[in-house]
Amino acid sequence: MVTLGQLWARSELALDVIVDPPTARDQEVTIVHSSELPEVDEWLAGGEVLLTIGVGQDLGAEAVGDYVARLKSVGVHALGIGLGSDLTWERVPPALIRHAEAVGLGLFGVPEPVPFVAVVDAFTRMREAETNRELTRASSAARRFANALAHQGPAALVADLAETLGTEAKFVSPTGRALVGDDAEDGVRLELIAESCKPSLAPRLVRAGDSFIEAVPLGDEEIRGWLLVPAATGGRPQTRSLLLSTAAALLGMNLAELPTGDGEAPLFTTALTVGEAQAEWVRATGLAPVAKTGMRIFGGARGDAPERLLADVTGRGLLTRAGSILGVVGVDDPVQEALIGQVAEVTGLELLMEKAVPPAQIHRTWALWRSQHESATSEVRSLLSSVDAAVAERFVDRLLGELIRARGGQELLATLQAFISTGGTRERIAAELGIHRHTVRARMAKIEKLLGRDLSRAEEVQAVAMALELAELQPNGLGRTDLIRSVRPGTPARSRGLG
Repeated sequence: MVTLGQLWARSELALDVIVDPPTARDQEVTIVHSSELPEVDEWLAGGEVLLTIGVGQDLGAEAVGDYVARLKSVGVHALGIGLGSDLTWERVPPALIRHAEAVGLGLFGVPEPVPFVAVVDAFTRMREAETNRELTRASSAARRFANALAHQGPAALVADLAETLGTEAKFVSPTGRALVGDDAEDGVRLELIAESCKPSLAPRLVRAGDSFIEAVPLGDEEIRGWLLVPAATGGRPQTRSLLLSTAAALLGMNLAELPTGDGEAPLFTTALTVGEAQAEWVRATGLAPVAKTGMRIFGGARGDAPERLLADVTGRGLLTRAGSILGVVGVDDPVQEALIGQVAEVTGLELLMEKAVPPAQIHRTWALWRSQHESATSEVRSLLSSVDAAVAERFVDRLLGELIRARGGQELLATLQAFISTGGTRERIAAELGIHRHTVRARMAKIEKLLGRDLSRAEEVQAVAMALELAELQPNGLGRTDLIRSVRPGTPARSRGLG
């Protein structure tokens, strides 16, 4: 930051300060520019120091008051007048001084023989020196951040960042749960949940009461945490951005090393005695035994975002999933209820059941709802089996034909089937097929292109799932690519291998 006071203090310029308003010297100068245009204010954005010799208008007339007022209104910090025996003015005109004092506009003379270019050059060199100092400061801070993280952990890095920026900083999970220090404010957490479902990995502003928080996302393909600081109120934006991005990158690498928490949730998956259930409750939550706890079952889960966010709110041991239904327990306070409700809203979950149950009854309740869900799926399959074979084949070819005819169609089909059966959860697809989740992402992009469908839309997924069911119900199922490769509307059934 180069201030007006620093520019005025350059001894080689010998600037003659005529009007020096109380706060003028502390104002940051954005640019030094010369112009003789009477309507120059139309081209200014604020923060400028304007230089003129008064060719375009009479600086000594009373009408100069309008010119001065317009410069002040657009944010010009100071007006410099070129003075010299061969120029329009040898001294700053009294009318100009009077009007500058009236509106609080800085005013100074640029004496002969100092050219305007010398003033511009001095400002440019000062700004470059300031930029170099800021870059050195940022580089030094980055080394400190890395050292703090390596030797003392994330908390030390966050503390160093806060001290460097002169403000508070928080390191939190995608839903605002503290990873070090304190949780984000309740209102901020609700906004972070919504922001976590957006594809952008750019920093964004979220409201915190009457102010704003800058939220810097951590992660590569998906948001896995946030670095939170109050929105900028001063300082160089470039330096602040560099410090935040450096800290976020280091913390993001640290996140990659944290355990994911994947595994079975015994409260859901295992029939436990009352004592065993209470012991598991204490282990999973860290809380005292309870007579009953809130339980919710959601339907319509697509992708891994609902499970990931709910696990972040409740804890992995209090969550389970089967296909597109999710079970959550431990919903026992208003804040947690609000957070879970927000996750459901932004991810499109449908609340199927909500009640309080003893920990020992969680497994039975979940098993009942899961069996009902699977029974409903079986009923749909039974209905589809009654569809006319020719009609079914035409439907399958229209939806899946391009995919099966494509090179590598079988592995794409297997990926698509895993996508449907897991509710679109990338990690589960990867585990089921024994491939990397990056491979899953690449295959799904190719599948959507071949199908010409957006599989983030529920109705598109439903249509494709029906086509897969119908294809599997055919005599050769999906095990042979020639089942659909030869399918064309109007082709006789026997020539398509249906007998």
